[in-house]
Amino acid sequence: MNSLARVGTPNVIGAAPSRKPVVLVVEDERTQRMILRAALERDGFEVEEAVDGLDGLQAFDRVGPDIVLLDVRMPGMDGFSACEALRRLPSGERLPILMLTVLNDIESIHHAYEAGATDFITKPVAWAVLGHRLRYMLRASEAFKDLARSESELQLRVTERTAEFNAANAELEAANSELEAFSYSISHDLRAPLRAISGFADMLRGEARGLDTGERELLDRIVSGTRHMSAMIDDLLRFSQISRGGEFMLEPVDLASLVQRTVQTLRSDYPRTAIKVSPLSLARCDQGLMQHVYGNLIGNALKYSAKKDHPEIEIGMQVSDAENVFFVRDNGAGFDLTLAQKLFGVFQRFHSASEFPGTGVGLAIVKRIIERHRGKVWAKSAPESGATFYFTLGTAAQPAGPPDPGGPNSKQN
Repeated sequence: MNSLARVGTPNVIGAAPSRKPVVLVVEDERTQRMILRAALERDGFEVEEAVDGLDGLQAFDRVGPDIVLLDVRMPGMDGFSACEALRRLPSGERLPILMLTVLNDIESIHHAYEAGATDFITKPVAWAVLGHRLRYMLRASEAFKDLARSESELQLRVTERTAEFNAANAELEAANSELEAFSYSISHDLRAPLRAISGFADMLRGEARGLDTGERELLDRIVSGTRHMSAMIDDLLRFSQISRGGEFMLEPVDLASLVQRTVQTLRSDYPRTAIKVSPLSLARCDQGLMQHVYGNLIGNALKYSAKKDHPEIEIGMQVSDAENVFFVRDNGAGFDLTLAQKLFGVFQRFHSASEFPGTGVGLAIVKRIIERHRGKVWAKSAPESGATFYFTLGTAAQPAGPPDPGGPNSKQN
C-alpha cells in the first residue's frame, strides 16, 4: 500500500485549483488498485489506497478523504461491514461511498444500499465514466452539506426568534400589568374627584336660590362636563379591557335574538324611529362582545337618524363571496367618506357634542371586538344621506347555521 502522505480536512469542491479531491480506494487486489489509481489520477483526483476493510478504516482516520471507492469481496472485513463501520463514524455519516463489485444480482445491490452505500458500480469498470460519476457524487455530497448548514442556520434563527418572541411576550405582560394599574388609577383616583365636583355642584345648584340665570347655567355646565368626562372614562376603560384581551369564548349565538333584545333596550328613547330587522343567522362569536358591537352600532344609528322627519334604521345580513356580511343602516346625518380613515379612532368625532352626544370611543371598541373575531368592519356614507356599517366575523367565527326564517323581520313603530 502506498504511504498516506496527505493528512488533514477533506477538500471542498470549488476550492482553489491546487487542491484535488481525494479518493480512498479500498481494494485487496494490487493490480486493480494500480489500474484505479492510474485512471483516477488521469481524471484529476488524488488517490490513497488501503488493502482491506480494516486497513481502510485506519486510512480513513488519517486521510480524511472526500470520497471512498470500496470493494465488496475482501479478506477479513468485507466491503459491506466496512461501509457500515464508516457510516457509524461522525465524519463518515454523509461521505459519498461507491461500492465496487462483480456481483450484479438484486440481493447484493440491496445489501450494498442497506449497508449505507451511496451508489455501486460493477466490475469491469467503465473507466471513461468513472471520473464523471465520482465528481457527480461529490457535487451531490456538497449540496447535502450546504443543505445541512442551511438547516443548522435556520434552526439557530428559529431559536433566536423564539427567544426574541419570549422576551417580547414578557415585555407585553409587563405592559399589560402597567396598563391594568393605570386603568385602576383611572377607575378610582379620577372618579372620586369627579364625583365630588358633580356632587358639590348639584348641592350648590339646589341651595343657592340667589344665583342668577347665567350662574345657574355655569353650574349646569359643570355638572354636564363631569358627567361627560365620567362617560369618557367608562368608555376608555372598556376600550382598554377589550384591547388587551381577557375572556373570549366562541359559541353559537342567535344574532336575531341578540339584536331583538338590544333594540328593545334602546328604542324607548327613540319612539319615532322605524326599525326593521331582517333575518339573521346563527354565528360563532363571543356573545357579550357581540352585544357591545350591536349596542354601539344600533345606538349610533338611532342617535344620528333621530332628527330626520321619518327616521329609519335597518339591521340585517347579506352574503358576499360565500361570507356573511352583517350591517346596520340608517337614514341619518351621515359623514364624509374622505374622513373614514379616522372613523374608528379613539375620541374621533365628525359631529359636535351639541349636535349629537357621545364620547367618540364606541366605534373604536367595535373595531377591536371585530378584530378579535378575525373579521373586518367598514362603512359607507355621505353627508345627510345616512350611513351603513358592515362587519364580518372572519375564519375564527364563521356562521354556525343558516338564517333563521322565523327571526324578526317586520317594521316596528
